[in-house]
Amino acid sequence: MQQALSTHPDFQNLQFKSELGVLEVIGHLIIWLLLSIVTFGLAMFVFPYYMQRYTIGRTFAFNAQGQRVGQLICTIDLASIIGNVLLWVLISLVTLGLGYFVFLYKISAHCLSHTKLISVTDMP
Repeated sequence: MQQALSTHPDFQNLQFKSELGVLEVIGHLIIWLLLSIVTFGLAMFVFPYYMQRYTIGRTFAFNAQGQRVGQLICTIDLASIIGNVLLWVLISLVTLGLGYFVFLYKISAHCLSHTKLISVTDMP
């Protein structure tokens, strides 16, 4: 499979570049800080998913000539992650918080598994 993708002309020499700005990050963090306060910290179990989704959504694919040819889109939503969140809340409580570190790795894997590359012609 790896070799098939690398010989496909549409996938040769693509480079991903995140165009996430500092002010965007600060705004995003303020929103999640407020949500964390309102939910007594429970929002912190959902935050890492949305942080990954936010970063992935501001990542673009560029061809060898430096032209934007696509964008990464993460398709997770609250409905698709709620089961995982509940499971990891329980695991984190039972392990006195240590399970949360494993949870962070699983979040990255989950978000990447639900990410697709769309062409600039398909972008809104």
